[in-house]
Amino acid sequence: MIKSIIIDDEVNGRENLRGALERYCHEIVVVGDANSVLTGIEAINQHHPDLIFLDIEMPDGNGFKLLEFFERPEFGIIFVTAYDHYAIQAIRFSAIDYLLKPINIIELKKAVGRFCSSRKEQSEMIMQQFKQNFLVDSPSKKIALPTAEKIEFREVQSIIRCEGEGNYTHFIFNDGTKLLISRSLIEFEEILEGFGFIRTHKTHLVNQRHIKSFNKTDGCSLTMSNGQNVPVSRRRKEEILGKLK
Repeated sequence: MIKSIIIDDEVNGRENLRGALERYCHEIVVVGDANSVLTGIEAINQHHPDLIFLDIEMPDGNGFKLLEFFERPEFGIIFVTAYDHYAIQAIRFSAIDYLLKPINIIELKKAVGRFCSSRKEQSEMIMQQFKQNFLVDSPSKKIALPTAEKIEFREVQSIIRCEGEGNYTHFIFNDGTKLLISRSLIEFEEILEGFGFIRTHKTHLVNQRHIKSFNKTDGCSLTMSNGQNVPVSRRRKEEILGKLK
């Protein structure tokens, strides 16, 4: 699933694009829309999209003004506009594509396909970087976690648990801090499986060292060292009990 936002000041423009994406680009899920630079910034901060479809001319400025608000955008950009003279500026912002209205369905599908391909390549490259960033010569193994502002190096055993949210993962540490990383939980499961981490649920990965108790009442759950409870799915119950024994 690719979370996307449509930013266009014309209602018909947003509705037409949403309809085209629903019919022809099933990998795209539109999670929000906006009709100006200001509401576009708010929508991006709220939904953390993977991809935005961005108009250029809007009442309170243009799409380039919106992009300048994000120092290091973590989303792909496909411009959708009625104006053909902004293409050079679009290239400057590393846009996936520059589509002219009215939208050509074939060109739209090609643009989405290019984004999917580049995302897969980037994902594979980052996974390799993640694996290489374990400091194997260090007495305490560390993992590199890239946030929007920096890369943080954290000791693996300081991680209490990870919680997935779509294409994002929340890390909860034993010092009370949290980090939101733009990678899926399944990717971190592959990295952390050799360090005593257990998948308890489709959205939860926990560090065995921080498990305080296995709770059998009111549905199965684990109580962690920070007092938080984590659900255990029925199909994983026996597997987890076996590992804990």
